[in-house]
Amino acid sequence: MLEKLKWDLVIEHDGASLEETFDASRVTAAGSEALEISHERRVKLRRSDVRPHILSDLKLLRGIGPMTERMLKSEGYHTIEDLLEHEIYREEAARILDLIEAGDFPGIRGYLNCSSSDSRVLGALGLVDEERFTFLDIETLGLGGAPVILAGMAWIEDGRINVRQRLAPAPEMEGAVLEIYHHIPEGSIIVTFNGASFDIPYIRRRSAIHGLENRLENCHVDLYHISRRLWGRRLPDCKLSTVERHILGAERDLDIPGSHVPDYYRTYLSTGSPGPLVPIVEHNREDIINMALLIPHVTRG
Repeated sequence: MLEKLKWDLVIEHDGASLEETFDASRVTAAGSEALEISHERRVKLRRSDVRPHILSDLKLLRGIGPMTERMLKSEGYHTIEDLLEHEIYREEAARILDLIEAGDFPGIRGYLNCSSSDSRVLGALGLVDEERFTFLDIETLGLGGAPVILAGMAWIEDGRINVRQRLAPAPEMEGAVLEIYHHIPEGSIIVTFNGASFDIPYIRRRSAIHGLENRLENCHVDLYHISRRLWGRRLPDCKLSTVERHILGAERDLDIPGSHVPDYYRTYLSTGSPGPLVPIVEHNREDIINMALLIPHVTRG
C-alpha cells in the first residue's frame, strides 16, 4: 500500500516544481538553500483553570510530603496561601506563590527539581500561556549521522497555530533547514515528542557541522515521557500516532510512518518528482499540531 502510494504520488506531481507543490518560497541561510513552507490552522485548546488544584497541593513546598500535607490540612492549612500564616512554611509558601502568580513554569520546575512528568510539574504546565510554547519536530534521512531533510516549528498566536517548515531540496542543503531554529523566541518553552532523546541532541550535532549555534537551551517539555507516565498502562504503546488516536481521537488521511521517510525522500531525488515529499511534509506538520493539541490533556492528567 505504501509502495503504491509513493509511485502514485510520483506520477501525480511529475513535472511540478517544489514551490508550486507546497505553495512555498526559497530561503537562503547558512550557505545553502531550503524551501520554506507555511501553514496556519485555527486551534482551540480547551484548558481548564489549574490554579485551584495547584494551590491545594501543599506538596509543592520543599519539606512537605504526603504525611505532612495530611497533618497540615487537618490543622486547617488547606491551601498554599493558608501556609503564609504558618510559622515554619510561610517563607517557602511565599516563594512558590510568587512563581505561581507569575506563571513561571521554568521557575517552578527548577524549584521542584524533579522529573518533567511529575504530576506537580504537569499541573504547573497548565499555568503557561499557550503563546509561550514552541513546538519542534524533525525528519531525517536515516539514523546516526544522516542529514536532517525537514525541520518544523510552530507557535500559537490569536487562537491559530502557525507552522513553519524547511525542506531540503537536496541533502547537502541541511544547513539552511536547521537555521530555522535560530528563530525560536527567547524565553519560549520548547515542546517535543521524544525530543530529549532524539530531536534535541540530533539538532545540536548536525547544527555544529554547519557552524550553527542551535543549543536549544530553552526550558524543554518532552510529551513522550509525560504520555508514558499518564497513559502507558492503558495504551498499546506510547508512539505519537497511538497517543493521538486514543487521546485526541485523531485519524490521519495521508500519512506514512517515520521509518518510510528516507525511502520516500530518495524516490524524490531519483525521479525529480516532488510527489513523495508531500506525505513527509504532512506527517511532520501533523506531528507538530497534535503536540499542541495534547497540551490540555497532559495538564489535566
